[in-house]
Amino acid sequence: MSVITRSWLSFAAIGAGVIHLALVISSPLAIGVLLSMFGLAELVWGVLILAKDRLLVPRLAQAGALAPVLLWSLLTVTATLLSAPQIASSLRFVPMVIAALFGLFIAGMLSMTLRRQSGAEQPTAVAQPASAVRYLSAVILAGILVGGLTTPALAATQAGSVALEHGGTMGGMMNMNMPGMGH
Repeated sequence: MSVITRSWLSFAAIGAGVIHLALVISSPLAIGVLLSMFGLAELVWGVLILAKDRLLVPRLAQAGALAPVLLWSLLTVTATLLSAPQIASSLRFVPMVIAALFGLFIAGMLSMTLRRQSGAEQPTAVAQPASAVRYLSAVILAGILVGGLTTPALAATQAGSVALEHGGTMGGMMNMNMPGMGH
């Protein structure tokens, strides 16, 4: 697996992990514990494959990437069948969809990699490492994509809805009427 592919997998895992951890705040205890475990596992796996020169536990990572998607689907179907939307209401739609997209991307890339490795009994040519420009371009693109998807997902969580505004008037500090400031 190329270093570019590992970087993309790492970014996607970190993005999904951060989203899952942000959803813990608004979740009931049982769901919050599961989201915490998924989020921490995704973060640790993402950081480790970025730091190491190899893919770590690909089959377990594949199952771990699909588990939140399957559990969210099961929870949503159960809530619909029981006409009890409060069961799944703590898991907001936008963050869960984006985390699910990251999970499906990870599972798909790992499936392709594992399939290639299983059919590689005959020796193949060693792939040339990516040039610095190609690698940096891929990492920058991954950062833009993951950041562009993760930011609105985090803003759609309860943690994002109570976050302080950035920019503007600094929460009203600039509008304070202080003696001697000459406003």
